[in-house]
Order: sequence, then C-alpha cells, then structure tokens
Amino acid sequence: MDTPTRSPRAHQSRASGAAHAPSRWPSAVVFVHWLTVLIVVSVFALVLSREFIEDKSVRQWLLHGHWYAGMTAWLLLFVRIPVRLGAAPPRHGLPRLQQVLSAAGHGLLYLGLLLLPAVGYALACARYGHVDFAGIALPTFIERDRDLAETLEMVHGWAGWTMLGLIGLHALAALMHHHVFKDDVLRAMLPARRRP
Repeated sequence: MDTPTRSPRAHQSRASGAAHAPSRWPSAVVFVHWLTVLIVVSVFALVLSREFIEDKSVRQWLLHGHWYAGMTAWLLLFVRIPVRLGAAPPRHGLPRLQQVLSAAGHGLLYLGLLLLPAVGYALACARYGHVDFAGIALPTFIERDRDLAETLEMVHGWAGWTMLGLIGLHALAALMHHHVFKDDVLRAMLPARRRP
C-alpha cells in the first residue's frame, strides 16, 4: 500500500505564506501610532507646564491647548481603531505570556485614550456649561455644576496619572524588546526610513 505524500505545491504554499508574513506594521498604522504619540505628549506637556506658570492668561492658553489636543487624540482614536483592525500584524513569535501581557497593555491604553478625553469633555460641560471645538459648538450632556466639576477634575487628574504610568510601561516594554530580548517588536513600528 502506498503511503500518502504531501504535495510539493503544498510545501511551497506554506513556505511562501511564511515568507510573505509582514515583518512590520503597515505605513498607515505606523503613521497613526506616532501621530497619536505626538498628540498625547503635547496633552501632558501642556497641562503639566501650567504648574510652572503664574501668569493667568498663559495658564488659560495652556489649558485651552490641553483641551484641543485631548479632543484631537479622542477623535483620532476613531480613525486608529479601524486602521489597526484592518491591518495584518507582524508575526514576532513571542512567548504566550508576552502575548497576553501585550494584549492587556494595549487594551488598557486604548481604554485610556477613550475614557480620559471623555471625562475631560464631561468636566468642561460641568465647569462651563458649554463646550466648543475649533469654533464649533458641541453638545452638552451635563448642566453646569460646580461640585460635579470638582469631582470630575479629581477623577480626570488621577486617570491622567494612571495613563501616564501605562504609557511609561509601554515605552519601557518596547525598549526591553529592542535591547534585552533583541527581537523586532520595536523595529516593526518604526518609520521605514529608520529601520536598519
């Protein structure tokens, strides 16, 4: 009785699939990722720099910048999600634990990008009774309420520090992949011209 043999074409198909597995994220994902990083850095830089400024007009300008940057990051998230879901991720061959930790970390970051600006939006509604973005009046779901504004400001502050901690852990993990584990996780998200 003849023993079944695998077709050479099947072997070739598998080898071809492995060879064509993406080695880096698509350009659209890379672009949106680093644009988000730039905006989020500006969000924190604007609000934290207020602590070193005494001039009220400058402090107010920084607060407005923080608001606009936060809203931009929020809106960009709704572009980033479909771009990310429509992209084929690189195959890094990470251990199962690292895959789980990576998924959990990314999930928390996306949750932060969604909820932190939402709390800021609610805070603006409660503090001012109206909000606008680039001169466009936005819906107000909360009436002006001084006590609620103080509570939301505290929640927004703690959420901000938590988000900053998550971002720091995310950056540390990327550097560990590059310098300790010596894999291509960080390189896969770098712009193409910076790849070795």
